[in-house]
Amino acid sequence: MQVSAALNGRVGTALAVMLVFVTMSLIALGFPEKARLMPLMVGVPGSVLGLAQLIIEIRHSAAQTTVDADIAEMNKAERSMFIWMFLYFFGILGFGFIYAAPLLVFGFLYIGRKESLPISLISAVATWAVLFGFFEKGFEIPLFTGLIVESIIG
Repeated sequence: MQVSAALNGRVGTALAVMLVFVTMSLIALGFPEKARLMPLMVGVPGSVLGLAQLIIEIRHSAAQTTVDADIAEMNKAERSMFIWMFLYFFGILGFGFIYAAPLLVFGFLYIGRKESLPISLISAVATWAVLFGFFEKGFEIPLFTGLIVESIIG
């Protein structure tokens, strides 16, 4: 494998994400016992998934041949990724996790990835169940409610 093939933007992004999660997990180990639970619940799975994505990107980068059609397809995929990322950011900023995340998961799967309606609905309901049932009710962690929802509720 050539070094230049492994050092592209996708590999760099996967490496950066993995390093953020690993660093967050290592920093959390120094927190008091009660304070480290939440960062570790996010950081450890994020580190594992980040490592898996890094391995996938390195393998994909090493096997990929640079053809104009592949580059155009990657540009389209990256554009789509940024659009969905901004939708998630502004959706959660405006409407909070409980309301926006399930709708955005449904929209991403059904519209963005052309999944079937049952899969998209089940994923949206599961997202709501995890956020509301697991975090809000189970751990009693209040999630961000969103600026628009806060202004409506008062």
